[in-house]
Amino acid sequence: MHILVAGVRHKTAPIEVREKFALTEEEVERAIPFLLTLPGIVECAILTTCNRTEIYAAVTRTDQGLQSLKTFFSQSKGVDYDAYRSSVFTLLHEDAAMHLFRVTSGLDSLILGEGQIVAQVKEALSTAQRHKSSGVVIDRLFKSALNIGKKIRTETGIASRDVSVSHAAYEFAKSLDPQLLDRNLAMVGGGKMAEILLSTLRRAMTPEQQERVSVVNRSANRLRTLTDKFGFQGHLWDEMPSVIRKADVLFVATGAPHLVLDQEDFMDAGPKVIIDISVPRNVDPAVKELSGIRLFNTDDLAHVSGFSPEAQQSIKEQAEAILHTEFSEFYQWLIRLPVVVPTITRLRSKVETIRKAEAACACPVTGTSCSVIDDLSRNLVNKILHDPTVRLKATQNMEEIYQQAATLSHLFNVEELAGGTATTMPPIQPTVRKA
Repeated sequence: MHILVAGVRHKTAPIEVREKFALTEEEVERAIPFLLTLPGIVECAILTTCNRTEIYAAVTRTDQGLQSLKTFFSQSKGVDYDAYRSSVFTLLHEDAAMHLFRVTSGLDSLILGEGQIVAQVKEALSTAQRHKSSGVVIDRLFKSALNIGKKIRTETGIASRDVSVSHAAYEFAKSLDPQLLDRNLAMVGGGKMAEILLSTLRRAMTPEQQERVSVVNRSANRLRTLTDKFGFQGHLWDEMPSVIRKADVLFVATGAPHLVLDQEDFMDAGPKVIIDISVPRNVDPAVKELSGIRLFNTDDLAHVSGFSPEAQQSIKEQAEAILHTEFSEFYQWLIRLPVVVPTITRLRSKVETIRKAEAACACPVTGTSCSVIDDLSRNLVNKILHDPTVRLKATQNMEEIYQQAATLSHLFNVEELAGGTATTMPPIQPTVRKA
């Protein structure tokens, strides 16, 4: 199998393109079973955030797998993948793996070191596991990415700042108006991004300043949770007009997959700044045509950073060194996979067949409980095969791997892999690109 990733991300696709490919949690739940029915796709996982929609797949053929992903976007989102050639991206093999490692480490984020991505990668893997679309390849890929991401965050200082899209929205608003905390502020939405922004405001504000913050949500229960937690004023959706008129700065992050505020909502509302950090956008872009309205979205946050240029360069250099080292281990596993896993599987399958047959014969002869014999024989098989399995997995040289696999196949009289020499799978040298 081969690793493939395809989709859109903030570095190549503007928000008006990203929102066309964006998937809600409910859409992801439906998407994975559908993807597994498409030709060539054996395993898959979907990573979706406000800055990216990426589908990782283990495929039998890369051309067939890519065509299946294009079919998915066409049928599920109504978008022609090839029509956005300048915005979409496709990576194969080790490049696909390295991309996920960079993403999980915070090196490919809108803001360097953005921390939410780790939880989002974990959620992508968890969802894949729940739908049984995460097999040996996707499971190892994502777990390796999480381990590498943790190592880079621990050793480089990339996680030493409060970095998230929500926090960047706050910093961006403050750059527009240094007196931001003395203005009337409103937060429309109540999801994770909204909660992070509200937490940022709470930490930065005095009790007097906090009295000028309003929170708007459709759900009375969710609104009560937020107001109890942060102490800000709560307003249900039907109070939106009065909240808009009063606010000097409006943050929007409802999580709705469509526009929720349009020009009519801001007619005669007076001058104000609106920062929409939702993808898809929740505020109609036409709102910025109104007099006195300044509307921004996530693309406007790209230059917000918690690090100086010098610190960024140092972090990237340290991260690159770790990536080179850690990627090598994953790469060795990847190129051994077509030999090691089938050899071990065939060997275990033959031995297991023998074990079952002998255990079944022993039951009536010995008079011993079949469950006891079954447990005993299974433990013996596992112990006997343990060393050959571990040693084959640990072998680094490809020629030795093929030789050992051929020897095991010959000695145990199991079907040998086609080819039987290292030349059947030439190593692909990993290409590690600069961040």
